[in-house]
Formats: sequence, structure tokens, C-alpha cells
Amino acid sequence: MVVLLIVVGAFAVVAIALVSVGVVVRRLGPEPARRVFDADEALAFVAAVLPDEVTAQLSYDDVERILRLHLDFLHRQGVARSGGDLPEGEGPLVVDFGDAVEDVLARAALVRFHPEREQVAAVISAQLAYFEAIGAMDEVQGPDLSMGPSGPPLVSATRPPSSDGPEPPMGSRADDAGSEQA
Repeated sequence: MVVLLIVVGAFAVVAIALVSVGVVVRRLGPEPARRVFDADEALAFVAAVLPDEVTAQLSYDDVERILRLHLDFLHRQGVARSGGDLPEGEGPLVVDFGDAVEDVLARAALVRFHPEREQVAAVISAQLAYFEAIGAMDEVQGPDLSMGPSGPPLVSATRPPSSDGPEPPMGSRADDAGSEQA
């Protein structure tokens, strides 16, 4: 009888564990894999890919300050998340590059840090390249304008459209009329 209780108890424990793991896997299944941002790795990556003109003017600490200001901007926009933050909506989040540069310049000025616009743009571009390299973001692709609303191509790929209108078939009256005038 004791052996039966032990077997039933063990079976109950295993069943509860499997159900619990299944529930968690089902909940996390649709979420994309989390990309972890490593500040030191990002700084090293950005410093390595910056153009020589920028690295000649900015110190390592200046680059780090710009990176932090840009991360703050991304966090305020809802793009960057901290440990327990959950996304508020579905679909991709898009942030304008120009807005990011302007925000970094404005916030840098508040702490009496005055990098040039081109320097900030170069650092942000390098940081975005780092995000792409770790798989944390994708470059925004424009819509495919070669497809119509229902899917068929708007322009034939076999023959480009002519600006003069459709060509008359060979041996038609238009060809005959042109050859008679010559």
C-alpha cells in the first residue's frame, strides 16, 4: 500500500511539473527571443566602426555618453525595454533617425556636453549597426510597390511599358502606311 502511494505521488508530481512547463512554454512561444544589450560590447563595437574623423574628435567617454543618451531616447520611445517591461502594442516600432539625433543633441546640451550633429549621427548609426549585428532590430524596409493590391504585378517583368503606347503588330496597317510614305 505504501508503494502504491509513493508511485501515485510521484506520478502526480511529474504531471504537475509537465503541465506547469507546458503553460509557460505556451505563453512564451509567440514572443520573439530577447536580445540582451551589453553596454561594454556595444561601446567597443561602435568605437571600432566609427570613421577616423569622428574618433579623432570624440573621446571614448564622449562616445559612451552619446550611446547612453540614445538608449534613453529609445527607452522613452518604447523601443528599448528594461528587464520586466512588456511591449504595449503589436507590430514593429519605428523611430525616426533625425528625431533621435535632435533628442541626443538637446539632452546633451542640458548637461553641458556639446558634440557636433555629424558626430552624434555617426555614433547613432554605428549603434544601430550594432543592434542589427546582435539581431535586436531590423532595418525598415519600404513597401513592395511592384505588387498590386491583390498581388499581381503592376508592371510586367517581361517587357517594360512603352511611353508611346502599345506597339502595333508587325505587318499591320500602321507599318504599311509608314512604308508607303517613305
